[in-house]
Amino acid sequence: LYIPLKIFHHLLSPSLFTSAENYVSFSVSLPDLPELSVCLWLRVEASPIGTLLSYATDNNDNQLVLYGLYRRLPVASLLDAHWHHLCVVWSSIQGRFWHYTDRYLISSGSNFRKAWEIPGGGSVVLGQEQDSVGGGFDPAEGFAGQIAGFRMWNRVLSASEVEGVASGRGVPRGVVLGMEDIKEVHGDVDLFCENNN
Repeated sequence: LYIPLKIFHHLLSPSLFTSAENYVSFSVSLPDLPELSVCLWLRVEASPIGTLLSYATDNNDNQLVLYGLYRRLPVASLLDAHWHHLCVVWSSIQGRFWHYTDRYLISSGSNFRKAWEIPGGGSVVLGQEQDSVGGGFDPAEGFAGQIAGFRMWNRVLSASEVEGVASGRGVPRGVVLGMEDIKEVHGDVDLFCENNN
């Protein structure tokens, strides 16, 4: 599968087994978020996918967790060792979420965290679920696979914007976090910057 991005950052956790040592932290703090969109490319070979992303604050270590075993987010089609584009979009204003895989809407839901805001200033980690700010990792919840093109927006991306991101047709406005904001890479994780001209 060709990943149609001119330049993208690529994280590799080469072990097929999860570890509490493998993760990435960021240098940027998030603002308060009444809406968000998270998109990334991923490649995994085995179940469970584990934790793609976690966001913890002093008041709640599970402010936001994208974990690969969810009853509302089907992930079985991702376990084929091929690259897939994943987007999760949420609006507290509408109380809705949308889950896209490879540009297609896979699932959505309503009455989900309506009028709730994700508070800013916490710790974002790729690859681990935080049980305390920046730590408290459980190896059983870690991610083993590859991630590329991770970005988070402070708004709801439309279906056409999700399709555009997945097709490499630009980056919509409102990015609050991306691979360029990586602060530290921990454990058996490699960071690459590739140029696909």
